[in-house]
Amino acid sequence: MSNNYQFTLALKALREIQQEEQREQSPGQTFFPDQKALIKQIGPIPPDALLFGIASDGLPLLLNLRNARPGPLLVLADRGSGKTLFLQLLARAAARLLAPDRVQYAVLTEFPGEWDGFQVGPHCLGIYPLHHDSAMDLLYQLACQAEAGRAETSIVLLVDGLDSTLKMDPTAQENLRYLLENGPQACIWPMVSINAARAVKLPDWLSLFRTRVYGRISNLGLADELTPLPGAGLGTLFPGTQFCLRQKSHWLRFRLPNL
Repeated sequence: MSNNYQFTLALKALREIQQEEQREQSPGQTFFPDQKALIKQIGPIPPDALLFGIASDGLPLLLNLRNARPGPLLVLADRGSGKTLFLQLLARAAARLLAPDRVQYAVLTEFPGEWDGFQVGPHCLGIYPLHHDSAMDLLYQLACQAEAGRAETSIVLLVDGLDSTLKMDPTAQENLRYLLENGPQACIWPMVSINAARAVKLPDWLSLFRTRVYGRISNLGLADELTPLPGAGLGTLFPGTQFCLRQKSHWLRFRLPNL
């Protein structure tokens, strides 16, 4: 991975993944065990490590929430290729694998109905419609918290639609920018999605993201414009299941676990 990535590719190797009683699986299916089986195979998740997925070699992909070097995370993909699903996985992983005094999450979205059920439990700080004043209040509160310094509890801020935030009040946009630049140092982690076709129109905002996760992008020219290295093969990723990120001079593919 690049010098800025502090993803940990496993604290120990996964045991062989069971082959679902020898049944052949279709491209869109999850190839990995459910939550209980996953935990049994990889062992306990460290208290400050957020599970992102399972790499093609069977190792868990983790992010250390107490190490700010990766910076904010951007998820880019075609419409309908699993950007919201990826953010929802992060929320599920936080809620089901980590203690609420170690990590909590908040969601900003234009479509709060897509997040029904996620607002229940001690991990969730709330699901905030982007057009509502409460979303602006949240960004202000988090920016103040980031300015105050490192907190004991990490906060994962899931923003489903970067371009939608640009319709917000300018003050809210400035608070979001402040969080992108300074949040991880205070253990506040913006994790943001955007449609690939819209991403190319926002180079100033894209420059704020050190870490980028790519889902399926079928347009080869668009994929090449958005990726720093050739050979990602984004058009061959299974929508809603498979993603990739840069690992030093090559690409690391991974799949979403079944949580």
